[in-house]
Amino acid sequence: MHGKVSTEPGGLTRLWIRHQRWLPVAALIGALVLAVVAWMLRDYVSPTKVAGYPGVFLISWVGAVSLVLPVPAMLTVCGLSTKLDPFVLGSLAGLGESLGEWSGYAVGYGGHSLFERLPIYRALRPKIRSWMEKRGGLLLFVVSAIPNPVFDIVGVAAGTVQYPFARFMAIVFVGKIIKGLVIAYSCHYGITLLPWVE
Repeated sequence: MHGKVSTEPGGLTRLWIRHQRWLPVAALIGALVLAVVAWMLRDYVSPTKVAGYPGVFLISWVGAVSLVLPVPAMLTVCGLSTKLDPFVLGSLAGLGESLGEWSGYAVGYGGHSLFERLPIYRALRPKIRSWMEKRGGLLLFVVSAIPNPVFDIVGVAAGTVQYPFARFMAIVFVGKIIKGLVIAYSCHYGITLLPWVE
C-alpha cells in the first residue's frame, strides 16, 4: 500500500459532506440570533453611551449585523473624530461593519431554499447570478465604500447565489475600511475648521 494515495475522504471531510445540507439552516439561524442580540443591545449601543475605540467597533458591528435596525454608527464615528485618532477610529468602524455584514450574506445563503419558492426570485435568479459573477466584486466594493441603505439587499443577494464567501468578506472589508476612514477624516477636519465647535 506504500505509494498509493487514498481517494476516500478523511474524517472531517466525511463529516462536512454528511452535514453540508444543514449549513444554510445554521447560517440563517446564526444571522437571526445575531439580529435578536443586536436588537436587545439597542439601548446600550447609542452615540451618547458609547465611549472610545471598543464602543465604536461595537456600535459599527451592531449596526451591520442588525440588517434593518437603524444604528447611527456613522454619527458616532463623526462625533468622536475630534477626540480620537481618526485613522484608528475609521479602521475600527470599518472592521466592525465588515465583520457584521456577514449576517446579510448568511440570511441569503441560509434562506436560499425559501427564496426559491418565490416565483419572482426564480425568474430573477439567473440574472442575479450572472450579474454577481460578472460585476459582483465591483458592486460589493461600491456599496461597501459609499454610505447607502442598499448594502443589506446586495449582501443577501450575494448569499442567495452563493457568491464566494472569502471574496465577499475581502471586498467588503476593503470597502468598509475606506468608508470608515473617509468619514472619520472628513468629520475630523470638517469639525475642527468650524470656529464655534469646541
